[in-house]
Amino acid sequence: MNEKFVISISAEDKKGLLGLVTAFFNRKNFPIESLNVSRTDIRDTVLITLEVMAPAMEIDNLLRKLEKIIEVYKAVALPADANPLPKMAFFHVASTLLHHPSWALVQKHGITIRHIFKDSIMLEKVGTDDDILSLYNQLDGVHLLHFCKTALISEHSFVQLDEV
Repeated sequence: MNEKFVISISAEDKKGLLGLVTAFFNRKNFPIESLNVSRTDIRDTVLITLEVMAPAMEIDNLLRKLEKIIEVYKAVALPADANPLPKMAFFHVASTLLHHPSWALVQKHGITIRHIFKDSIMLEKVGTDDDILSLYNQLDGVHLLHFCKTALISEHSFVQLDEV
């Protein structure tokens, strides 16, 4: 049975690295739910954070294979429920929402207005999957035009940089 894991990889930033990393998951048919690549302040080092659905019994083997990639310094995994990633979500809503009773509910969610367009507004929410889902459910309908959610960097990614 597949479980959700957060996998953090510190690696040397080289062309083709992301293709090599994602190929491991594609070959095994392990769905990647989110992927983030971030530069660090350490010369040519990037952090790759993935949310992956995979069997728990295969994770250690997968990490060993990832660490055999020449550019990879370290790969670690934690169950997603033990280390929930904060997410960033963007909600593109109709500007008519401002004059609707739902606007008061939206304000309780700690949203940020990112941009005001002529007939719409781009909202940003940082939080857990549950927080974002709650806001999505309140906005779903006439006012919600578009939605996108992404993962941010896992805290345990930084700890492994000390080992590089």
